[in-house]
Amino acid sequence: MKFYSRLIFGLILSFNLSFNLSLHSQDTNFTEYINGTNDKISITLEDALIIAFDYDKTLKQAEYDVRIAQVQKDASFSDLFLPSLTISGGLNLSEPREYSINNTSTGIYSSPDTWNASASLSKTLFTGFRNWNTDRARDINLQMKKDIYYDERLNVDLNTKLNFYNTFVAQENYKVYLQQQLNYSNRMRETYLKYRNGQVSEYEYLNSKVQYESTKPQVITLSNQYQSLKLTFIRQIGLTNVGDEVDLVGSILDATNISLPDIPFNDLLTIIMNNNIELKSMGSNLKMLEYNRKVARSYLWPTLSANANVGITTIDKIKMENGTFKKNREGEFNWGVGFSLNYALDSLLPFSSTAKGAEEIELSIRQMEINYEQLRDIIEINSRDLISTAKSQALNLESQAENARTAAYALQMAQRQYRGGTISTLEVNDAEITYLNAQLAYLQAIYEYFSSTLQILKLLGA
Repeated sequence: MKFYSRLIFGLILSFNLSFNLSLHSQDTNFTEYINGTNDKISITLEDALIIAFDYDKTLKQAEYDVRIAQVQKDASFSDLFLPSLTISGGLNLSEPREYSINNTSTGIYSSPDTWNASASLSKTLFTGFRNWNTDRARDINLQMKKDIYYDERLNVDLNTKLNFYNTFVAQENYKVYLQQQLNYSNRMRETYLKYRNGQVSEYEYLNSKVQYESTKPQVITLSNQYQSLKLTFIRQIGLTNVGDEVDLVGSILDATNISLPDIPFNDLLTIIMNNNIELKSMGSNLKMLEYNRKVARSYLWPTLSANANVGITTIDKIKMENGTFKKNREGEFNWGVGFSLNYALDSLLPFSSTAKGAEEIELSIRQMEINYEQLRDIIEINSRDLISTAKSQALNLESQAENARTAAYALQMAQRQYRGGTISTLEVNDAEITYLNAQLAYLQAIYEYFSSTLQILKLLGA
């Protein structure tokens, strides 16, 4: 396809070489500055893709969605396996008081000052699989966000390529009309000379002049359209330069370098359906709803918790040794282990808020299943149409290329016969209009082929 397209395009434009100097002198948008230097930024398609990936805000948002989903997944994993550890400490200062036994003074002053430290380890061992199902739902959500991020990268790639080559279509359309204007200009001069020599009437000369003048608004419009599309593309990829500061490097023919893989229609459709991000996202939402339903129904199970704690407290201890009271500050160590089993009986009532919450989720699942089937049917129809369109665009491209080649050859023949005086101005005008329409149709066929094929490749994940 690449070699064939370049060969035909070369034949179509082969006779344009005679006025290349005039073309470049009139169109400063496609040439270097008059002083011979080129201060423009040259951007290839690869450069544009790199810039677009760095700039695209929707892609950045999708990236943050992935990071948020990862944090949520890590949090649910912590709830599932990690216990809760609490440490505490305290200090109590009080005025010392004399210690007495049976209202007998001991002469020992003891302070109820105390300090203590403790640690407590607790873990809910069983919650009716609530934490487990929550973790599974968040794992599915994380994978869905990754799929959306990857699909968004494909969208950035697709849109950048389409907009890049769309500017070249506008550029080539401008050149086609500029060429037509030059042809009319040359014929107007030839007709004027013939008119001065008495070979043609004044009407024929005036008619050729009107044809030439009528091309000027169209050429200006197309030039403005190209500059507008170029500036729009520059802004879309994140550059703040004006259009004259950027030079897009490439050719519209590069768009014909891609082709559909040689895969049977049904296999191609299956891959596209499996890769469709809308279906994948809704399928993931269905799975998450199912896990959320299980979370909501965890009230049917009891909750088992365990805790363990250790602590130390210092106090004054007074004891008699050898008939004398003595005071010692000692620490007392304590520990404990406990288990608790809880069951919410009110949740078993069918009209309780917990039971109704689970019922609501189950109804939402049934509703989404219907929506999923409806979406699948719509996407299947659209995918079949897209595949058929892409295959037909390949045939249309070949047909339009042949028409453009034939029209170019017919125009060359008509111009030679007009110069030889064997055909009239009307006939050569018809040939020029046919050539113009054939070239415009060929350029449009290239873009449509590229657009439909690229969309298929994107859906295939290529």
